Amino acid sequence: MYTLIFMAGSSPISIAFGKAVKQQRLTKGLTQDELAHHCGVDRTYISRIERGLKNPTLSVIWDIATHLKISLVALTTLTMQKMPVDHTVLPENQATSDLVDD
Repeated sequence: MYTLIFMAGSSPISIAFGKAVKQQRLTKGLTQDELAHHCGVDRTYISRIERGLKNPTLSVIWDIATHLKISLVALTTLTMQKMPVDHTVLPENQATSDLVDD
């Protein structure tokens, strides 16, 4: 059984990903315009991602991570850390450590 609750207008994963992107962008001292330029997207698209209103494609996520100089794995981990515990999608009785293949 899976549990997933959506907030009005945005999914929890979109909001968490946006927060992770914004945190990393600010840590690197980049503006939305600078990150957007490096990723080949409009500044408003980065703004919508950071607010959890857009779900970027994998290639845009890759570009964001690359230009933030963070690995895709690290960006995903940061995103998961920003997820509300009650919104994390896991099968019942499965630990997060079970999701990583060795």
